[in-house]
Amino acid sequence: MRRWIVLCATAEAVGMTASAAAARAATALVTAGRSSVLAWTVVVLGGLLEGTALGLAQRAALTSVAPTLNRHRWLLVTVVVAGLGWAAGSAPSVLATDDGATAPGPVAALGGAAALGLVMGAVLGAAQAWVIRPAAQHPWRWVGISAAAWTPAMAVIFTGASIAPADWPWGAVALFGTATGAVAGAVLGAVCGALAPALTAPQPSPAVIRTEPKGSTGPRRTRSP
Repeated sequence: MRRWIVLCATAEAVGMTASAAAARAATALVTAGRSSVLAWTVVVLGGLLEGTALGLAQRAALTSVAPTLNRHRWLLVTVVVAGLGWAAGSAPSVLATDDGATAPGPVAALGGAAALGLVMGAVLGAAQAWVIRPAAQHPWRWVGISAAAWTPAMAVIFTGASIAPADWPWGAVALFGTATGAVAGAVLGAVCGALAPALTAPQPSPAVIRTEPKGSTGPRRTRSP
């Protein structure tokens, strides 16, 4: 589990630094009246960097339970699904203008973040499970593992994003993104590391009834080999 925690914490520290810097840059572009397409491109690039860091970390950690994992395909799928998914999820808040609408309360925001993590984790897990299929005995268990891991991790990320005020300088935003990403990644890695062995754990053998020879005390319930 320690390997998972270290790798995911490092990956998310790098990824969230890139995403936080990209979000601040995109906001500055929108505020300055620049093209929203340019701002969107910056957000997407930040998301792709986050997806790349995550893909590299997870594939390194998975070698213990799926040594024959297709490393290139894993990275590609993770970059596309996680990177673009993160960019799509964060772009509306980055590109939106301040229209005076009331922001949701902290409880609602935290619940929404956890729900987003659950959904995005399941979607990412399904895409990654397709890659794991030839390398693990129970690849589709990864869908549940990913959803379970991203639910609290996303709550940590959104909590960090809500704490940082809009008037912070770029350097402070980047450093805070690094710290938030490290905590979220540690949570992500702890859950994944605890549950990843289930990818290769054998199914429990079903109980069967075997008829004993004449003269025995009766049927005996045993486990099939």
